[in-house]
Amino acid sequence: MSETFLSNFMHVSLHITGAERALVVDHDLTIIDMMNLDQSDVLADNFIGIEVIQRALASGECIVTNNAVSDNAHAPNTNTNFSNLRLVVVIPAAGYGAVYLDQLMRKGVIPKDKVNRLMALGEHIAQSGQLEISAEEMDDLYRQIA
Repeated sequence: MSETFLSNFMHVSLHITGAERALVVDHDLTIIDMMNLDQSDVLADNFIGIEVIQRALASGECIVTNNAVSDNAHAPNTNTNFSNLRLVVVIPAAGYGAVYLDQLMRKGVIPKDKVNRLMALGEHIAQSGQLEISAEEMDDLYRQIA
């Protein structure tokens, strides 16, 4: 039941944000679904997703960061140019898990309004008990959230 919700929520989040890659985990960090990522990506040393997901699950808040500096306290003092710098967004999914999204930084940022509305969407669906609705129905609900 919650796996359907998590998978659909990931697909809707990917569609709405235009991110390049996504994965969704349950509260135990079990990967439920992935798009444009594979096991080798997730296991790579430079993949910060699981660490950031853990922080989002612990705080219950969305996290926006990048794959070079996952903790702003450790950010370098100079500008650095990375050809593979990725914007990372993690959205907690109403206590059921979290959605990880990323895209190359040169593609631009994901607007905060979209992230906030996605988080509100997840909370609305969980509170209403509609965990089995389709991705299309989720997308329709997203469009109704002001």
